[in-house]
Amino acid sequence: MTTQKLLYLFLLLIGIATQAQTETEYCKQWQKKTDSISDLNKSILNDKFYLSKVDNKCKIRIYINLGSIYLNKVKIDSALYYMDTAIALGQKIRADEELVFAYTEKTNILIALNRYSEVEDLLKKSRTLLEKHPESQSWLHYYDKRGYMEYVKSEYYKALAYMDSTIIIAKQRDLTKEIHQTYEHKGVLYMRLSEHEKAAENFFKSLEYKQENNLIRDLSSTYRYLGSCFFKLKQYETAKKYIVKALEFGKSNNNNFAMMISYKHLATYNRFMNLNQESEIAVNEAIKLAKESKADNHIAAALEEKGWLYFYNYNDYDQAEKYFDEAYQFAKKTKQDEKIYYCIQALIEVYTNKKNAKKIKELINELEPIVKKVSKPDYRMYMEKVYGEYYEIMNRPQRALSHFKVYHNLKDSITNVEVSTKVVSLEKKYDTKDKELKIVTLNKQKEEQELIVKQAKAQQNLYLLAAGILLVILGIGAWAFQKLRKQQKELTSTNQVKNRLFSIIAHDLRGMIIPFQRSGKILKYHIDKGDLEKTIELSQALEQNSESLSNMLDNLLNWSLEQMNGYKMNPQPISIHQQLSEIISGYKQQAAYKKTRIDLKYEEDLLVNFDKGAFHVIFRNLISNALKYTEEGNIRIEFTSEDNLFLCSVIDTGVGMSKDQLKDLFTLEEKKPTTGTRGEKGTGLGLNLVYRFVKMHKGTIHVSSGKRIGTRFDLRIPITISLTKEEGAISKPLSA
Repeated sequence: MTTQKLLYLFLLLIGIATQAQTETEYCKQWQKKTDSISDLNKSILNDKFYLSKVDNKCKIRIYINLGSIYLNKVKIDSALYYMDTAIALGQKIRADEELVFAYTEKTNILIALNRYSEVEDLLKKSRTLLEKHPESQSWLHYYDKRGYMEYVKSEYYKALAYMDSTIIIAKQRDLTKEIHQTYEHKGVLYMRLSEHEKAAENFFKSLEYKQENNLIRDLSSTYRYLGSCFFKLKQYETAKKYIVKALEFGKSNNNNFAMMISYKHLATYNRFMNLNQESEIAVNEAIKLAKESKADNHIAAALEEKGWLYFYNYNDYDQAEKYFDEAYQFAKKTKQDEKIYYCIQALIEVYTNKKNAKKIKELINELEPIVKKVSKPDYRMYMEKVYGEYYEIMNRPQRALSHFKVYHNLKDSITNVEVSTKVVSLEKKYDTKDKELKIVTLNKQKEEQELIVKQAKAQQNLYLLAAGILLVILGIGAWAFQKLRKQQKELTSTNQVKNRLFSIIAHDLRGMIIPFQRSGKILKYHIDKGDLEKTIELSQALEQNSESLSNMLDNLLNWSLEQMNGYKMNPQPISIHQQLSEIISGYKQQAAYKKTRIDLKYEEDLLVNFDKGAFHVIFRNLISNALKYTEEGNIRIEFTSEDNLFLCSVIDTGVGMSKDQLKDLFTLEEKKPTTGTRGEKGTGLGLNLVYRFVKMHKGTIHVSSGKRIGTRFDLRIPITISLTKEEGAISKPLSA
């Protein structure tokens, strides 16, 4: 026994160690595949495949990844569900760093929904958790999202400071793989500040990190931003080249968000190249995707672009005004200064063309607070231009000239002719580096293959060790098998009886279950016909069948426990009248259905020390059996005490039994099955249990019966019993 325990413990420890190792390996596999899968639908399948194979911390990261994927597919409800699942699991296992990652990634969704107060709350929670872990990698995620939030609030210089903090921490801790997104965010910030050279430089850095680390799923956004840079530099062909790349990645990745933004930019570049039909096709796709996603800011941007197409290319100012105004209404819902600014700017252009000074003045009043709040040079420059045009319409040339002078001074200070050349050189530099990266990637793949071979050899050695352990186990098993073989011979005869029993049970259970399977359709048929009588009859039959099924399962449970010496006797004082009344009440409905009376007769109640479970098994089976074979008759239960014996009889006026049937009544030997008056089937298991429990109480049971006369069961059980310790009894005189 000691050897077996040690062996079991040894195997358990190996299992635990293997399980932990397997979960870790699966997590590494998941991360590697996630970085390389670009198709969002395939990425979802990959995530769900690994969910059941990794530990809880890795599960949190998978849930976060799923949330990010659904955000890119513009399925906000699903995105929130997975982010909240990640947060709940992180809180449950108190995984602070993973929890911070979940909090910070959820901010992307909340920002898209304009729920900025919730974003601030999550960032505060993140900061509180991170203060306990000063060396945590999750500081990167915190600073990055903090910077993103400042960008949303148009606090561009504050946002840049946070981005720089993110990069510094990443370089200090050799986590440069994590900062490709930060460089991208910095590029966007520099674009907002009209510093396109710095913007392009950061986008190219982001692209290098993404390709170097095989993060191909995220390439679409970087190509899109590079397209924007070249567009601002009026290099429309180059801009279109990058936006087409972005769109291709979006389509191949099933990334609705990337496609929506790319179509909008493609429409703009085609418009500037006077490709009007291509522009309209692209902008309509952008509007369609934006409305499907219910993203107000993107709907506003796409509608605004369609307005410019009608304003500049079709010269249809009324239609342009309609699209600009619709865009403005969506922009106001977002409460984002930048979106509102561009929509007001578009409407001002329409009203300037229509010489509508009143409308221009109204829009200037709405524009001024935004320009003061957002410290962007091109905003100030445009404001001066608008004032100049407004005063020109109002026929105040002196005031108009004053504003136009300021406008041109600002324009000269912002415009830098050298920028175009420098950005083009940056592109060439990137193309050269891209070729170098491909060579590095090939070398890296070769190293990875060599590493895989080494791991395979190590795994082979582990398998050999496991095989050795298995041989030892097999040796012990062979010895144990020889010992068990002797015991098996002794159990053969018992097993034959059990096999017969389970064969009967399987057959009868199948027969009992079939009515339940068909009952739904039959009941519906009779209900639809309005046949209430048939419906009641069928319901009663199902109830009876369920009662029989319940009794059979109870008997099977008790029989199996007794067979395995698992049934422990627990005698306790019970009222015979109370217990029998309780059992009889359970059969009232069935008795009424068979028009049979059940009577309980006694002179005085008895208080007997008896195992309550065994008592119920005995009398439930005897009464059920009597009811099964009795139709429109009587069942009588009588009890009394005599000479320190508890005497009880169960008498029915049913169909009775022949001498052959009585012969092996209490055994499970093969015999012809019998059916009740309503087709009820039995296994013989119930009476076998009755016999066994009566014997366990040192009693006897006698049966007398005759065909069409009825059946009588007489039980005689000592009131004073003395069960063995193994049977679980307590030696105690019983009172009557």
